[in-house]
Amino acid sequence: MAKLKRCIYGLEQSPTECYYRLVEYVETFRFAIAAGDPCVLVHESGDLFLAIYVDNITLCGATGVLKEQTINILKTEFKINDKGELNWLLEIQITITGDGITLSQTTFIDKIVIRCSMQDCKPVSTPIDSYHQLKAIEDDDERTDATAYQ
Repeated sequence: MAKLKRCIYGLEQSPTECYYRLVEYVETFRFAIAAGDPCVLVHESGDLFLAIYVDNITLCGATGVLKEQTINILKTEFKINDKGELNWLLEIQITITGDGITLSQTTFIDKIVIRCSMQDCKPVSTPIDSYHQLKAIEDDDERTDATAYQ
């Protein structure tokens, strides 16, 4: 994870301009905006992702030459701090092992439970009806606009 050290605050358009500058710069190094989310940039190899959130850039991908090159490329153009391996992101604990990646929001959920004074409530294993049938969306189904909650 990296954090931009440039002062961009104070102007309404500053975050947008910073985003466009970053995207324009990394596009020359074979990154493209992901189809599903404009704040995710994907390397053409498909092995490295840049997730942008305000002034944080999170590099996701296997440790290797491509990741190191990308960090060095970003350091040449932007003032960044390399924070090392990712352990926490947006209240999500991230654990990487040989078996895969585990995401946990236990700490975040505990904070919410305490804030709502619900720590003495009885837990429920299934928050929805266990007989509820899920179905895949079909072509003729009305789709929800994803930008409303992204």
